Amino acid sequence: MVDTIKDSGREVDPWRFSGSMLKRLLSARIPNEPTHPEIPWTPVTKPLADSRIALLSTAGLSMKGDKPFDMEGERQRPSWGDPSWRALRADATSADIEVNHLHIDTGPIERDLNVALPLDRMRELIAAGQVGSLADTHYSTMGYQGAGSKELEEKSAPEIAEAMVADHVDLALLTPV
Repeated sequence: MVDTIKDSGREVDPWRFSGSMLKRLLSARIPNEPTHPEIPWTPVTKPLADSRIALLSTAGLSMKGDKPFDMEGERQRPSWGDPSWRALRADATSADIEVNHLHIDTGPIERDLNVALPLDRMRELIAAGQVGSLADTHYSTMGYQGAGSKELEEKSAPEIAEAMVADHVDLALLTPV
């Protein structure tokens, strides 16, 4: 059973928020060694107060009217998760966003978008001078991947990174659910 993963010299507890039953169930299916290359942790060098921030949510968020995440495909293939991504406007509110996720209770996000995409909290930090600015676009993926993780890693993640570079993002904040 994997209790911790060493990645770039840091110990990461992959089960911290999952609970003991899920840990026992899934750890039997996960190899003892990570199958991915080490994560290239990059130290923050620019002051947060001067940084442009983009949010990346794993809640399966999409703008209303845009193509939602493929929950029907996931219903038909429970070991698969939609590996695509969606762009989210910086001025989005709960009224503008759909939550497309079968593995979480979407109610709290539907009532308060900040649960999964803390745009209001970021605006407060900007107003307080603690954060420089928000990017024009934020991003969402489907947190559950199963058999789709390779496409997320090899296609979607690089596309999101390219979009962030084009938007002059200094820091990406992952908001997992």
